[in-house]
Amino acid sequence: MFLEESSLGRQHWRQNLPLLLQRLASTLHWVLQGQPTPGSTWGYLVIKACLQVFQVLPKDVAPLVWSTSGKSETLQSLLGLLLEVAWGKALNKDTRLLAGTALSMLVNTAPQPQHGASAVLTLFQLPSQAGTGELKFGELVVEVPPVLEADGLEKLVLTRGVLTCCKMDILSCQLESLPNKACLLLDVVFPAVCALSREQKDCHYYCFQACALWLQRLWEGLAALWHLMGTHVLAQDSELLKELTQLLWNNAETPVEGVSEFIHSSFRLLLEIYHLECQHFQDQERPLYQQMLQRVVSMPWQIKARYVPLCAIVPYMGSQQVLDAYPDLPQHLLSCLSTNHLCPVAAEAYKELVRQQCREWRDGQRGTEEALAEQWALRWLPLLSQGLCSPLPILQSNSANHLLTWTLRQLPATQALLAAQFGGQDTMSLRAWVSVLKAQKSVAGALPLGEAALERLSRCLGTREEGVRLAALGLLCCSPNTNQPLSGTEVRLLRDFLPLNLNCDSSSFRQLLQAAVRKALVRLRDSSLAQLRWKAPRRSGPAEGAEQLAQAVGFVEWLLQLCIASLSPGSNYQRKKTALLLLAAILETCTDTWSPDRKKGQPPRTMATLLSYARQRGCWDFFSQPNLLALLSCLQDSTNEIRDLASELLVRYFPTTFPEPIAQDLFQLAQDTLGSPRVQEAEAGAVLMKTILQKSDSGTMKSLSLEAEAALTLPSQGLCFAQHLLHVLQAQFKVARQDLLRAAATAPMHGAIAALRRCLLQVPEVAVSMQAAELVQSWQELLTCLVTTVRDITSLLLGALQSQQGPGADEQAAAPSFAEMGNAIGSLIMLGKGQGQEEEEGDSVLLSEEHSLILTCCWVSVKEIGLLLGGLAELLLSPALPAEVGPLLPLPTLQMATRVFQEILLRCRHWGAVEGCSMGFTKFCSALLNHPDPELQAIPRAVLEQGLEALGGPRSSSITRRAAGFPMLFLCIVS
Repeated sequence: MFLEESSLGRQHWRQNLPLLLQRLASTLHWVLQGQPTPGSTWGYLVIKACLQVFQVLPKDVAPLVWSTSGKSETLQSLLGLLLEVAWGKALNKDTRLLAGTALSMLVNTAPQPQHGASAVLTLFQLPSQAGTGELKFGELVVEVPPVLEADGLEKLVLTRGVLTCCKMDILSCQLESLPNKACLLLDVVFPAVCALSREQKDCHYYCFQACALWLQRLWEGLAALWHLMGTHVLAQDSELLKELTQLLWNNAETPVEGVSEFIHSSFRLLLEIYHLECQHFQDQERPLYQQMLQRVVSMPWQIKARYVPLCAIVPYMGSQQVLDAYPDLPQHLLSCLSTNHLCPVAAEAYKELVRQQCREWRDGQRGTEEALAEQWALRWLPLLSQGLCSPLPILQSNSANHLLTWTLRQLPATQALLAAQFGGQDTMSLRAWVSVLKAQKSVAGALPLGEAALERLSRCLGTREEGVRLAALGLLCCSPNTNQPLSGTEVRLLRDFLPLNLNCDSSSFRQLLQAAVRKALVRLRDSSLAQLRWKAPRRSGPAEGAEQLAQAVGFVEWLLQLCIASLSPGSNYQRKKTALLLLAAILETCTDTWSPDRKKGQPPRTMATLLSYARQRGCWDFFSQPNLLALLSCLQDSTNEIRDLASELLVRYFPTTFPEPIAQDLFQLAQDTLGSPRVQEAEAGAVLMKTILQKSDSGTMKSLSLEAEAALTLPSQGLCFAQHLLHVLQAQFKVARQDLLRAAATAPMHGAIAALRRCLLQVPEVAVSMQAAELVQSWQELLTCLVTTVRDITSLLLGALQSQQGPGADEQAAAPSFAEMGNAIGSLIMLGKGQGQEEEEGDSVLLSEEHSLILTCCWVSVKEIGLLLGGLAELLLSPALPAEVGPLLPLPTLQMATRVFQEILLRCRHWGAVEGCSMGFTKFCSALLNHPDPELQAIPRAVLEQGLEALGGPRSSSITRRAAGFPMLFLCIVS
């Protein structure tokens, strides 16, 4: 800091330079002896200080290096230490590279360029004699250090350092000691650069940085080198030019990040140097351009590297000559646009050619912009036309995003030609026409439409083709600035379009519709906030500003009512799903709800002002009771997607607690539906239970009719709720042990298990409660009781299907055949209905309702048990849990859960149950194997060995007698 920015500091260190060098040398020696801790920055900082001393005080340092009388032993010692660092004494690559720069800065202190060049030559000769002899650097003499790291990096360190900061008069100096008075830059440094590119496989980035630096230094020193040599530096057919071009071509496809930029700049510098030389020596023939273009043309279009030199050639050959020599280029660029990794280079080649075409046209002063657009169209309009009208979505979007918008910005007069090109009524022409309008809008900011264009846009919004409708919707909703208000025409067209597009079957259409409407809502919000902050554009007066505000508030209110009306019980799935997605966009955009899990998209700080303005006008009552009831009705929908999305909206955006009467009614409804034998109704009850838990406080919890034993004195609402659900499950299990048929019809257990799974695994507050030290024992007891209960349930259900009821069923028995299961279920029905009714139904060939009830009860419950146990292990065995929190799932409990999984997978032949259980078992094994405790890591291995042993028995290994889950047992552990 003192050296770089303070003249007083420089004066101080100039007077105390010997002391400063002594301190630097002793500190660097201390660093190289290994005294600092590993990872310390001491070495880097000391070498940086040396670099700054050599850079800022060159006249004071020079006598200490180059004068016999002023020779400094301290600086000699420091030079030796810097060489040790460059030769690998410091393992950090950045430190070694900095040492090379410091050595080169020391070279710059030479009073005569010849002295500096001799020192550089000596440094470059060191790698061949590492560990032997002495190095004479000016008047300083040091021993050559041994190479401690056999990685060849010392050559890169020296080369990069010299090219980074060595003075040009030193680099262009002729060396008297070499044959033919060789030049340092051309005959010493360049061979080193070539050798690095061949030998260094681990430092491609730095090697090609050195190559680009060499060309940069050559470009800077051309005048000096011409004066020195009296001829071309890059003469045609010279070895230097051949090696240089070969070096660039050989590495043009290097995949290392950052290298492509160096290759690109190197090609441009090479051609610029060649161009300057041809100008200087007045060469009429310039064959390098043609040779390079021919090489590009001869390569397959799929090779990405060919487009870099192509872009570099265009300014020197001209666009017309390049296109004449390469007539297939437009078609090849079109092919690249359909491939994501080739799209950027193809777009850059197109832009370079069009820019050059514009430069040539304007330099020649050939006419108007319209005439230039006509000239552009001869070559490029077919390319854009094919791309925008392509049936491939990727080619459509890449042509619009990478070429179309840029073209309209560069050549605005092309808009009329493009619009005329896409004047047809077919789907592809309509889609392309909308893309042109959208690009024009992004360039101009606004898009006033004439009557004919407006009529055509309305047709696009009403066409049967989804892609065209979405493109037209995107045109209405997008804008280059988020605070640009929607025009009256845009609002009117949206009001016409949205009600007719809520029933679409396509999931992707619904997602894209939501994304487009969200953009429109953001525009409405931000433009309204700008009006309220008096930051509206000056062209809009007070009346126009008030009208815009009223239009924005009114549109959002209309869209809200449309969404709520579409959630009525009579609406179909598609309409409900679309309405919920649009409602999510409204609540995300137009409320002040903060979402802590999102980094972007949070509401503006002034959102409360807009909300107050809207509510004063009787609008935007997002959380009204009718809206709440509409969402609550969705919780009873028959599809998971509707239920889960409605629950998410209620939890995220609505007030923290439900009104007490609603909470009580919901709780009773959830209780009833948990006991439904229908899977969808029971799952709806589980979602209701989870939502009630998340939207209740302690007061609401006390008003609910929880089980008496689920003590309301428990400090955690989640623990209290889980205790209640466990008691419900145990009561249903008690019924099942007495009469499985009655339990399957009135208390089938899978609903309670699903509710426990959702409440324990999907409620963040419950996970936080589990980590509280004062609640660990209570949670441990509950979870142990839960695992014990589901173990007993599993044994009961699987045993019942084997005619072995209860926990005593033989776990090693082979899975029952479907006939055996049918007989077992028939026995259960006979027991449940009484002996007399069996005779009447004995001849039925169809599955009875009772048969279906028992099967559903067994298989869905087993599947839910697998998902519950796997999720618990994944949540509670996470390494992220604090160490002071004791194990919520002790080893005996985990072993019990393991036996449950084994029993299901080895005794079950129902694929749906096996698939669900396998998902849970995969999570279970993953959590165990990733846990630091060796005892837990050993559990999956033990299961694997037991499964392999089970294959030894003839009954278990029979393909027809094996459980459906038998292969999954192994697959879950291995995966």
